[in-house]
Amino acid sequence: KTIAMAAGIEGEGMHFLGLLPMIDPPRYDTAITVQRLMNSGVEVKMITGDHLNIAIETARMVGMATNILPGEATREGGHTGDETIREAGGFAQVLPRDKRECVLALQRSYELVVGMTGDGVNDAPALSAAQCGIAVEDATDAAKNAAAMILTTEGLSAVFGAVVESRKIFARLFSYVSYRLAATIQILLYLSILVYVFDCTLDPLYVILLALFNDVTMIPVAEDNQTAAAEPQHAVVGHLIGFSMTLGIFQSVASIIFYLCMDMGLIHGIESHRETGHYPTSVHAQNAIWLQVSIAAEFLIFSARSPGLFFFSRPSTELLFSTMTGNVVSTLLAVYAFPEPLSVGECVTVWVYDIAALLAVDLAKMVYKFIHEADAAGVIDEYQMAMEDAQLKHGDETKPIENPEAHLKAYRESVKIMKQNSVRLSQKQRASMKFLATGQQRASRVISQSSSVAGKGHTQMRSSVKMGDDLRKRTPATSVRFK
Repeated sequence: KTIAMAAGIEGEGMHFLGLLPMIDPPRYDTAITVQRLMNSGVEVKMITGDHLNIAIETARMVGMATNILPGEATREGGHTGDETIREAGGFAQVLPRDKRECVLALQRSYELVVGMTGDGVNDAPALSAAQCGIAVEDATDAAKNAAAMILTTEGLSAVFGAVVESRKIFARLFSYVSYRLAATIQILLYLSILVYVFDCTLDPLYVILLALFNDVTMIPVAEDNQTAAAEPQHAVVGHLIGFSMTLGIFQSVASIIFYLCMDMGLIHGIESHRETGHYPTSVHAQNAIWLQVSIAAEFLIFSARSPGLFFFSRPSTELLFSTMTGNVVSTLLAVYAFPEPLSVGECVTVWVYDIAALLAVDLAKMVYKFIHEADAAGVIDEYQMAMEDAQLKHGDETKPIENPEAHLKAYRESVKIMKQNSVRLSQKQRASMKFLATGQQRASRVISQSSSVAGKGHTQMRSSVKMGDDLRKRTPATSVRFK
C-alpha cells in the first residue's frame, strides 16, 4: 500500500513531498500452512476485499495461485460463473455476497467440501454457508457465531492442525470398524468350518470369553496413535468390506491350518487323525483352538490399524498394554483354569504361530492395498514438519518491523528451508519402502499449470483427488480468505 505525503505551514498551501510505500507482510507460518494444505490435497483460494494488485502480490508471497480475478467475475451467474469460480485462484475487491456465492458455487456445481476463514461481519454469510466456517483469533462476534470452528491463536497453522487431527480420527474409526468386521468374519467362518466340516464343537464358555476379551481390550483404540492420510479420505463401503474380508479370510485360513496341524506335533497329547479317522475334537484340542483364535484376534488389530506393515506403525501404549494383557490372561486361563490345560511349551507354540500368521496376514493386506489402492498417496509426515518448524526462525510479530527488507529475506529463507527439507526427506526412502511403511504409491497431487486470465500470465494451482466413481464428487477444496 502507498500513502501520499505532503507538508505545509498553517494557513498556506500544502506541498507534495512524495509517496511512502508500506508493506504488511504475511505471518512467518502463512506460506508454510498454505503449502502444507495444498500438499494434503486441499485446494486454497483467496477471497479478499483488498485491491487486485495487493491480492496478487500477497498470493505470490505465500505461494498461492496468482490468477486472482476482480470480484465482478463472481457475478456472471450460471454455469460460466461457476466455472470461473472453480478455475480462479481467488478474487479481490469482493462484496460480502460475492464471498457467499463462491462457497455456494463450489458446493452446488462441484459438490465440494468447502471451508472458509474470516474475521468480520461481512464474512458471516460465507462462514455460515461453508461446511466448515472458521473464525480467526480476532474475529468479530458475528463471525464467531456463524463459524463452526474458532481459532484461539494467531495465524492459520491451526487450520492445518485441524485437518491432520480430523484425518487421524477417520483413521481410528476405519481401523476399528474394519477390525470388528475382520474379527467377526474370522470367528464365524472358522467356527462354522469346525462345526460343519470337522464336526468339532466348542464349549459355549469359550465363545463367550472370546467375545468378552475381544470387546474389552479394544476400548483404548479411541486413543490410538494414528497417522493422517496425505489426501482427504472417504468412507467407501465397498473398500471397507473388501479390506475387512481380506484380513478375516486370511486369518481364518491361518486358524484352519493350525487346526489341521495340531496332531502333527504342534499340540501334544492329541492322536493323529490318520489313526483315529477324524480330526481332533477333545477338550484339550478345544483349549488349544480357543487360545489360538483368541490371541490371533487380538493381534489382528495391529494389522488393521497400520497403513503399511504393522511393525512400521507403533500403537499407543494403552492399546498395546490392553491387547497384550488380554493375551496373557487368555494364556493363563488356558494353562491353569480350563480342564485338560495346555502346557507352557504348547502356549509358546501358539504364540509363535500367531505371530507368524500375523506377518502372513499383513503381507496379504499389502497385496490387497497394492491392487485396490494403487492411487494411495500415503500419510502426512509429522516428523518432517516438526523438523521444518524447528528450523524456521521468527521474531516477535507484535512489535513493528524495523527492517522490512531483512524481514522479507528471512521469511523467504524460511520457506526455502522448508522446501529443501521436503525434497531431501522425500528422496531418502525408495518408493518400495514408502509403500511398505505407509502404503504410499504416489505423491499427493498438486498440479501446477499456466493459464491466461485477462491477457496476463498467471500460475494456477489445482489439486485433484480421484476416489472411484465421480472425480468432481471426490475433489476436495477449501476457500480461504486472507486479510
